[in-house]
Amino acid sequence: MESFKRYNLNESRNTLIADVNELLVGYYLNNNKWYDNSAKKQYESRVKEINPEDLERATGHAEIMAKEFLKYARQKGYGKVSKVYWTARAGSMTKLTGVDVDQKKNPTDTLIKFASGPSDGWLGLSAKSTKGKGEIGFKNPGAGTVDKKLGIDLVKKYKEALEKTMEDLDLPKSTKERKLFIRANSEIKSKTTKIGMDVMSDLRDNLFSKLNSMDNSDLLDYFLEDWLDANVMYPPYVKVTGKGNKKPFSASLIEPTENEKNEALKSLDFSLEKVGNESIGVKAKGKKIFKMRFKFESEKMASSMKLSGESW
Repeated sequence: MESFKRYNLNESRNTLIADVNELLVGYYLNNNKWYDNSAKKQYESRVKEINPEDLERATGHAEIMAKEFLKYARQKGYGKVSKVYWTARAGSMTKLTGVDVDQKKNPTDTLIKFASGPSDGWLGLSAKSTKGKGEIGFKNPGAGTVDKKLGIDLVKKYKEALEKTMEDLDLPKSTKERKLFIRANSEIKSKTTKIGMDVMSDLRDNLFSKLNSMDNSDLLDYFLEDWLDANVMYPPYVKVTGKGNKKPFSASLIEPTENEKNEALKSLDFSLEKVGNESIGVKAKGKKIFKMRFKFESEKMASSMKLSGESW
């Protein structure tokens, strides 16, 4: 194990559970053994902070996710597992593989070196976990990230709406205080919820106009690179999702660069449509590919604005 993420005391429960799941996936991939002492210590530290039910689910998911991954690897011609790495620190995959890897675009969190196989034996795994049985959000860019890529001003528009709301409703300027204030006042919360819904709808319309003005070849590049992580060439990776709240757990595997939805997109025969109040759906050859949904990080008008890439 090369390195690990560092968290402050406010790290979320979901982050802890996700880390436990990722670490255990590596454990099971390494034939039920810790791949080094650092991984074991990180696991022991995090596992103390989650409850038994979360641990049971994270463990059950990890075990079946590892099996699904190894099954796929065998089908693709990979040999035995030689080494497992949790790729938390920026630059770790470049150091390991000897190839320049942009980890902002390659979501691998567990990198496996096989004794033989394609891509010099390297294959990455991007782990996800959900209590449900369906697919979960696969991308969560901030509004500023979308602004920078597309040259639009979603963040500015949100800030303007937020400043007006704080003035009209006499809300605290501090995000933390504003969140507590809203949650303690049902009448105010009703108003900020309505305003937040309207803001998301307006921002969705702004993004839709921009995307609708782009030609399909440019849209294809944007979707594959910034939303679907499907332009990754090395090291290759797959997305594996553990599912279920109780036994029997299940897992699904998606190969981002080679699947029916991406192939449909590459035909350039696709269209956009507004979905609900705050989403944009992408269709190709009449098939629903994915949707982009605006959402607040937590409380409406008292937290940052994000987007979520989701199955549709």
